[in-house]
Amino acid sequence: MTAIFRDTLTFEQPVTLNGVVGLKAAVPITATSLVGTTVYRVLSPYAGTVSMIKSVIQGALTTGNATLTAKINGVAITTGILTLTQAGSAPGDIDTCSPTAANTVAVGDELSWTVGGTNDAAVGAAGYFEITRSV
Repeated sequence: MTAIFRDTLTFEQPVTLNGVVGLKAAVPITATSLVGTTVYRVLSPYAGTVSMIKSVIQGALTTGNATLTAKINGVAITTGILTLTQAGSAPGDIDTCSPTAANTVAVGDELSWTVGGTNDAAVGAAGYFEITRSV
């Protein structure tokens, strides 16, 4: 049986909700500039595995590519590098990577992007860490 509720539920006794394990949650992150080696950070409100990382650029890149290296508590995520290609770049270009190891995150862990590459256009990027929840 499936029930859909559109209002707030109030329970008279404690309720345990199961079933969040395996659900996917997005943790947003923003890089205000893709020039230099700045580190942008957010805290994870979820425990689980970083299963995907996505970005979208806000403007065209110049000179060369930019990279965003994803890390958990300062440790690089295996295959967690987004390469934002300069050739033909335009606002709205989307890049994705799928981490394969060193991608386990706990509640309160720091998720970060470290900017790299040879881009010299002061444009930003927004994106998210997709976490497959473990609790």
